[in-house]
Amino acid sequence: MSTQYKRFQAIEEPLPAEQWLAYYHASMPAYRRWFASEGTSKRPDLTSCRAALQTYMPELVPFWENLLILTQANDDDARLLSFYCPAPHLSGCSQAVWSRYTPILIRNYDYAPEYCEGRIMKTRWHQQSVIATTDCLWGVLDGMNESGLSVSFTFGGSELVTDGFSIAIILRYILEFCTSVDDAVRVLCRVPAQMAYNVTVLDATGKFRTIELTPFSAPKITYKPMAVNHQGDFELSNYAVFSRSYERQQFIVGKLYDPLTNIESFTNAFGYSPLFSTNYTQGFGTLYTVIYNPYLRAMEYRWSNQQRMYQSFAFFESYEIWVELPS
Repeated sequence: MSTQYKRFQAIEEPLPAEQWLAYYHASMPAYRRWFASEGTSKRPDLTSCRAALQTYMPELVPFWENLLILTQANDDDARLLSFYCPAPHLSGCSQAVWSRYTPILIRNYDYAPEYCEGRIMKTRWHQQSVIATTDCLWGVLDGMNESGLSVSFTFGGSELVTDGFSIAIILRYILEFCTSVDDAVRVLCRVPAQMAYNVTVLDATGKFRTIELTPFSAPKITYKPMAVNHQGDFELSNYAVFSRSYERQQFIVGKLYDPLTNIESFTNAFGYSPLFSTNYTQGFGTLYTVIYNPYLRAMEYRWSNQQRMYQSFAFFESYEIWVELPS
């Protein structure tokens, strides 16, 4: 089996410009194929996309419109860039909050390497700076804003789909305009998500919540310090079984409540099975681990072979790193 590598880039670009646009042009063919995978008629028309953004996230509308001008988007590309009712997609992931003494949010992102953007961007699109791992061109897989609010999501395990937004755009909205867990919870209860997701939020005061979003059900606000790929205490979906979700949850719980576990051993555990996965061929391999420290307004990215990247709002360095994915 040949060695597989993945590139990750740290990019500082306050507003979308040359670097963002270059990535847009390079990746749009793949995004267009995804958009059309069920037929473009399955996606909402442009009027509906604009109305949904205006209804649920009106503060984002001017920015979205500027993206359309920047990219010279046609109607189909404008519909895609709204990420309202996009083509469904599944990912794995484990995330947890360590709350003893130094609260942190840590997560493993598990997905197919070819579909991960691999970009860590520091931006200032509105009134506060954001550092986030990107998805959906202008969305967020996980990230932190300069207020210290940190967010991350996992797929909730159910393949039900409803009218709603990609979770990546909802998390972008949270980081752009919220400063606390309470702010983020209000957004998650108000803005519809397309599929089942578990969103964990931690702010600079140490407050955290995990919100379970499920189509056709009211959001469930929990005090759980972790999330994997099922909801409730135990949901035996096909995806939960495939992703070893229950096993990963029990492992995290054991570590969180073990009095001999400290912050270092807890974070290191994300580098090993069952939290770390090498199932890249089935779209469930761990691509990175990230640790968000709201108090320091800093984050650490980890990969195999002891590769590390440290970033913060005080000091952000733009560079790229090639990561060997373990077999």
